[in-house]
Amino acid sequence: MQEEEKILSNAVAKILKNIRFKTKKSLNLFCNEFDISTSTLNDLENGKRSVRLYSLYKILKAYDVSVIDFFKLLEKELPKNFLKPDE
Repeated sequence: MQEEEKILSNAVAKILKNIRFKTKKSLNLFCNEFDISTSTLNDLENGKRSVRLYSLYKILKAYDVSVIDFFKLLEKELPKNFLKPDE
């Protein structure tokens, strides 16, 4: 995994974990309720894998979080100079 991808994966992991904790549901319960692979969500929440758009959309729908709200959170979580060209 490249450094930028690792930074992005870790930011996504932190956000997804925080959102799930707000639901007060265990990983297994949440995944069973919404037919999401436990291993997928676990890997995403631990920054071990990059999120696929379909998986992200499905997880956000289950959390009742809009894609727009998610990306606003993501922008706040990423470093200010993330993927900006060197000046």
